[in-house]
Amino acid sequence: MKKEEKKYEEVFAELEALLAKIEDPERDLATIGGDVKQAMDRIRWCRAYIQGSQEEIEKLMQNE
Repeated sequence: MKKEEKKYEEVFAELEALLAKIEDPERDLATIGGDVKQAMDRIRWCRAYIQGSQEEIEKLMQNE
C-alpha cells in the first residue's frame, strides 16, 4: 500500500496496536525489536502526514 493511500486514522491505529504489543510484559524481547521498528515507521509516517497537512493549511490561509 502506498503512503498516499493510507489514512491517518488507520496508521495511528496500527501504531497504537504496536505500542500495546511493546508494552505487554509477557512478550519476548526478541520479538519486540521488530515491533519497535514498525512503530518508528508509523511515527515517521504520521509526522510527515501532519507536516504535509500543516503546509497545506498554511497555503490555504495565504490564499484568502
